[in-house]
Amino acid sequence: MTRRTQQERREATVAKLVDATISAIVELGYHRTSVQAICGRAGLSVGAMFRQFDSRLDLVVAAVEEVVARHLAHFREHLAALAAEEDVITASLRFLRQATGSPLTHVLREVLIAARTEQELRSRVRPTIHRYYSAIFADAEHAGVLAPLPPEHRENVVHMMVHLFSGEALITGVDPRPEQAEAQLQLARRMLLTLAGTD
Repeated sequence: MTRRTQQERREATVAKLVDATISAIVELGYHRTSVQAICGRAGLSVGAMFRQFDSRLDLVVAAVEEVVARHLAHFREHLAALAAEEDVITASLRFLRQATGSPLTHVLREVLIAARTEQELRSRVRPTIHRYYSAIFADAEHAGVLAPLPPEHRENVVHMMVHLFSGEALITGVDPRPEQAEAQLQLARRMLLTLAGTD
């Protein structure tokens, strides 16, 4: 059996810590995700964590970067299929709703809510979040998913729809109204078709 190098061991430890941070934030929320909770999930000592990260904040920032990377990979994986749909607007809205309701997106929401009042967290995650939204728009534009919409409105539409379904996912956790879900999606679809000039 080949022994792992020190770099490989370090990368494995970092991956365990990042995965444990993501898992803890999903289950416990941002504020209850302590270093002890993370290390317990990772099966590592607190000392092992501090050998890799200087602070809990550094680890949270690494977790946010990993969540964004996973989200973008998932999005890119599905873009070709979305672009090939006969009704690309409806298919895109359904995909967006599913993606914004995923546990990974809950991690981003937890961190963004905390960042509203924690200046250091806000400044540390801002570049990653900015890059995330820019990449979503650029990838959707490149894949042709936004082609039915007027070019001057495309970026705003992407942001509005992400925020619409992200807000819906947040409220649904407290006050689910499944009977309204399809009607709201169809209303969003009609609004976009009107904007596209095809309704």
